[in-house]
Amino acid sequence: MRHIIPNRRRLFTTIGPLALAGIAGIALSACTNSGASAATPTPTCGSTAPKLTVQASGNATATPNLLTLDIGVDVSDPTASAALSDANDKATALSNTLQLVGVSKADIQTTNFSIQPNFATNGTITGYQVTNSVHVKLHNLSASGAVIDAAARSAGNAIRINGLTFSVDDTTTVDGTARADGIQVAADHARSMASAAGESISGVCSITDSTTNYPITSSFDQASAGAGALSASQVPVQPGTQQTTAQVTVVYALTRSTATHKG
Repeated sequence: MRHIIPNRRRLFTTIGPLALAGIAGIALSACTNSGASAATPTPTCGSTAPKLTVQASGNATATPNLLTLDIGVDVSDPTASAALSDANDKATALSNTLQLVGVSKADIQTTNFSIQPNFATNGTITGYQVTNSVHVKLHNLSASGAVIDAAARSAGNAIRINGLTFSVDDTTTVDGTARADGIQVAADHARSMASAAGESISGVCSITDSTTNYPITSSFDQASAGAGALSASQVPVQPGTQQTTAQVTVVYALTRSTATHKG
């Protein structure tokens, strides 16, 4: 189960000019009235109308439920054919083991295959190296340590584990929570700044979402990825949490506060 925790943080906020000027590069639509009374004039988002532009960030946190494993085999032999045969055997054993421990065949994808000569210092070829790497998606994180251990045993010293990537399989909910948090932060800033300038918020002209999500990547030391290191006990894997940050830009319509006209 994924747990989502809103985490409001005002990371970067800029306030646009309050002068009667258009906002370049933003296609404006009709304003929406935000609680104005019937006697208040309908707000406008025209090019000459006063506006306030706010950039804000909102955060939400979720527990990753998907682990992508970059794993493969790397062998060297005196001849290319021997290296290829050896690599094929170990890669097949790796794939079969992954499926035996519950990984779906659809979640195993070859990402790299290469045959390269090994050279001595004098430039002569001393043998050939074959690398075969796959991406493996693990949906059951509680069993991921056992899967890594079994995979390492299947290929022996030829195993290579290049990295682990934790992510949220479906980010719809956590992204929506972060965006909603960002909109609320923008609204709070806008009301505060408008009030300080003797203005009030009368509507929203436009909202721009520039959210970019990146998975959390955990490094794995290849030097400890041999069978001897991994077979002693199950590999401990901790998913931690993943934070999504939503970046929003909101353009508000402004009206002169009634209090500024008294006297």
